[in-house]
Amino acid sequence: MKTILFFLFVSLLTGCVRIQSNTKADAVPAFRRILVVTKMRNASDSYVQELAQSFPANYEVCTVALSPLSFDNPDETIRKQAAACRSDVILTLELSKTGHISRYNRFDYAYNAEMTSASTGEPFWKAIISVDPRYGAKIPPRSLVKRLLTDHIIDGKLPTQSLQAFNGENINR
Repeated sequence: MKTILFFLFVSLLTGCVRIQSNTKADAVPAFRRILVVTKMRNASDSYVQELAQSFPANYEVCTVALSPLSFDNPDETIRKQAAACRSDVILTLELSKTGHISRYNRFDYAYNAEMTSASTGEPFWKAIISVDPRYGAKIPPRSLVKRLLTDHIIDGKLPTQSLQAFNGENINR
């Protein structure tokens, strides 16, 4: 029992998401419109919507999910969506290493994240994100937005989460 409690405590300390980031403070533009680009194997529409809804209310967020199976030019798709949304900045999330878990080993999913100015293409925030495979192959949206808040890239407050109760009512946390 003590062993189980020890491992539970250690897993709580390490968490399911680790983010290392770097900010080019003198290059951060003032912005309110964000285009979030996901370059993952299978980013569902619901995941992309959850990403958009995780930003503070004072931001307008558009999304585009790029699939490795698409024959469209990814740069052209991003350019068109940024123009359609009149985005000030582009946040790109790209899977760089797949993770897995076996009986004896665990290898985290690894992602590269970068935020650039839509007008100049100049990056001003970069991150390496590791996600425990027990939590799936996607970056938890709230963890990403919390980091952007911590790094002073965005301002505001996280939106409250809405949970569905057994009786069908929404519960806000």
